[in-house]
Amino acid sequence: MDLKKQLMLEVAQRILAEKILCDHCLGRQFALLGYGLSNKKRGEIIKNALVLQLIDKLAENETNLRVLTNIALSGNRLARESLERKNQPVPERKENCTICKDLFTKLDFYTKKVLDKLEGEEYTTFLVGAKITPELMEREDNLRAKYQITTGESIKSEFTRELGKRIMSVTGKEPNFDQPEITILVDLQQEKITLQRRSLFIYGRYNKYIRTIPQTKWPCYECNGKGCKSCNFTGKRYQESVEELIAAPVLKITKGTGTRFHGAGREDIDALMLGSGRPFILEIREPKVRTIDLKKIERVINRKARKKVAVSRLAFSSKKQVQTLKQQAEQSQKTYRAKIELEKPKTPNEIRQVVETLKNAVIEQATPSRVLHRRANLNRRKKVFDITIKQLDPIHLLAEITGQGGLYIKELISGDGGRTKPSFSSILECEARCTELDVIKIHYKDFK
Repeated sequence: MDLKKQLMLEVAQRILAEKILCDHCLGRQFALLGYGLSNKKRGEIIKNALVLQLIDKLAENETNLRVLTNIALSGNRLARESLERKNQPVPERKENCTICKDLFTKLDFYTKKVLDKLEGEEYTTFLVGAKITPELMEREDNLRAKYQITTGESIKSEFTRELGKRIMSVTGKEPNFDQPEITILVDLQQEKITLQRRSLFIYGRYNKYIRTIPQTKWPCYECNGKGCKSCNFTGKRYQESVEELIAAPVLKITKGTGTRFHGAGREDIDALMLGSGRPFILEIREPKVRTIDLKKIERVINRKARKKVAVSRLAFSSKKQVQTLKQQAEQSQKTYRAKIELEKPKTPNEIRQVVETLKNAVIEQATPSRVLHRRANLNRRKKVFDITIKQLDPIHLLAEITGQGGLYIKELISGDGGRTKPSFSSILECEARCTELDVIKIHYKDFK
């Protein structure tokens, strides 16, 4: 007999002289010694081999009889029949497994509970997780420590795998260990099933046509989102946002619990987002429905948010692309159109000096004073790639500025009290103020 098999039988015999183990729990102790068998089948084979090996050696010592009796108590038919033929006492009933307390006999029970919980859920892939009771883990750990077992698989792995096989057989869905659409969590202590649905991600571009809404939801400053008189008990400083106008129809269709909006940067509340739009990814949390018609959703959003917001190029995305979106937003170029008012009249030559100074210039910017209450005070170096200025009259300008992502355009114009250098104000030696700002192009390559 192979040495590994002989050692396995010797260890199994020592265990079964003291413990009553089900086929799963016995076979699991030797899971790393071979492949191609389930733990249950391995355990059954080990028990049958011990019965055949020991049945004719009952007279040699009491331990052999104890081993066969414990095997019979675990429900092994060969052990019961062999003991009967030898006129030995046969246990009248099956005993619970010392380790799992017959957990694996409840697999059908848990399968039904899971299937009931999955009723109405839309998914193509799943993963099973389990919360094992500390007492069960301790019983197996003590067994392995006592018999110096290093070839075992965890009971959690076996339970989730066997449950997963049953779910797959009934539903036809495939397990996915990396990014399952739904994770099934089984709490063995409470016999409770909970579901975790992987977020759904939708990429697109949006345009904003009004100057009174922010990109994302803003909680009320007075109550921090709880609801008060200042916000008319809505919990929001602004009653609408780009995020909410886009997300509402999607949430209704997907039956999600909430959203998170990931934009490739953001424009100020009073700035328009024109041109081909700003790239964004909408994350829908805990969606119950995943198969959705994005073209139809696009039409619904654009109809309901008409004259406020429009979306285009909707496509399914991923969590990984959220990171890419944020990284590319910092590196991409953005083109703005700004209306500017000067404190004093300036000549065309003085205006040309602004273009000559700022084109291809690196701008030193501290966090603008207007957002210091919600952002860290950092120093940034951002580049102006191109700039053109049309002088409308001695004090009014229309500028187009292409800058690096993260460049604050209003502060590039005003100087923000010296926090941005150089600026229109510093070059012209007079106060310059942005009276209107539009984003007219974001130089960004869509995901394929």
